[in-house]
Amino acid sequence: MDALNKIGKKQKGIATLEFWLTAPFLLLVVFAVSELGWAFSQYHTMTRATRDGARHVSSLAMNGSIGLILLDSNLVQQTSNLVVYGNTLGAGDPLLPGWSAGDITVTKPDAAHVTVSATYNYIPLIGQIPAFYGGEPISMAFEMQSTVQMRAL
Repeated sequence: MDALNKIGKKQKGIATLEFWLTAPFLLLVVFAVSELGWAFSQYHTMTRATRDGARHVSSLAMNGSIGLILLDSNLVQQTSNLVVYGNTLGAGDPLLPGWSAGDITVTKPDAAHVTVSATYNYIPLIGQIPAFYGGEPISMAFEMQSTVQMRAL
């Protein structure tokens, strides 16, 4: 009976050691998956908003009387506000942290289409990866881009 007790105690010690050896790796995987999910969510929000802005400008840009696309400053501002804030007035908080109407461009590449482009500087949850052995920390921020082109109606 005494020999079985010793084996059980040794197994408990080995399990604890295995946990402490694998815990940093498991934490790294958890942080990586959550950061990837956050980046994907922000990219999805940005592309959806860009698509909404392109749909808005394509429905209002065509001048019916002459059949040309007219992008006046009011329509461009409304479109930029719609992409960034979710409404044409530019009221409320931006859909993404730190996003502004200056990150949106509205153009007409040809006589029948309009293009809405958006850029967003991704702000990571973690911030920076600490540098080991005296180096500089590694920034995880990067620029996301989304472009949607639609035919003017």
